[in-house]
Amino acid sequence: MDLTHNVLFQVSLSNGETFFEDKGQFITIPGELSPWQRLINYITEKKLLITSLSLYTKDGRTFNLPSSGKNPKFRPFQVAEKPIDYNYCHYIAREHEIVDKKIVGTVASDWFAMIEAIYPDYRLQVWVDEKNTKNSWVLVVKI
Repeated sequence: MDLTHNVLFQVSLSNGETFFEDKGQFITIPGELSPWQRLINYITEKKLLITSLSLYTKDGRTFNLPSSGKNPKFRPFQVAEKPIDYNYCHYIAREHEIVDKKIVGTVASDWFAMIEAIYPDYRLQVWVDEKNTKNSWVLVVKI
């Protein structure tokens, strides 16, 4: 299965900086920490917070979570509850591989990018299909 990243993160920080995965200092470097892991190290070292997190695709799609910034541009987010944290990761879905009606293993079937806004009682997740970025889902997970 092709595990090429077609969906990447965009993050804004409490000091006003905005970073894009695979651009500038957060490019993918084989054998090194992932861009997200390096970003988390940068945030920790500089004592910063994430104020917004989005996914973007190379063909121009953007998938946004609510901002925790003090003055979001979009009015409904100015009065909405603010996330207390954010997360980003990739998931591989697997299906059973069956031979002669017996399960002989699993095969990767789908590849997703996921971002989440974390609130005290729940997580708001946005999932985007890496193989077909026109497919996305929103999930609310109670903590």
